[in-house]
Amino acid sequence: MDFKAIGKRIKNKRIELELTQEQLAEGTGLTDTYIGAIERATSKCSIETLVKIAQFLDMNMDYLLFGTTVNNIDNRFSEIIKKLPKEKQNLYIELCEAIADKLK
Repeated sequence: MDFKAIGKRIKNKRIELELTQEQLAEGTGLTDTYIGAIERATSKCSIETLVKIAQFLDMNMDYLLFGTTVNNIDNRFSEIIKKLPKEKQNLYIELCEAIADKLK
């Protein structure tokens, strides 16, 4: 595993979410010193630790570990739906169903 690339992806996502290392540490039950070491790749961590971080940051494990995402239609729709407010999710599904019916 490329721990340097993994650390960079964690840091970028943390910054994108406007979180400090301390907030990430608190949310994952780790220390801010350890989070810093993971981001700088001066410390290797277990898969369990990476899963905790990915879950807290709402990151796809494929992306976290390898920098890629699965190009599968189900995952793409899932990602879109997750970003919508709860009250809009059903509308999105209904629109997709209507479009699919028209394309048949």
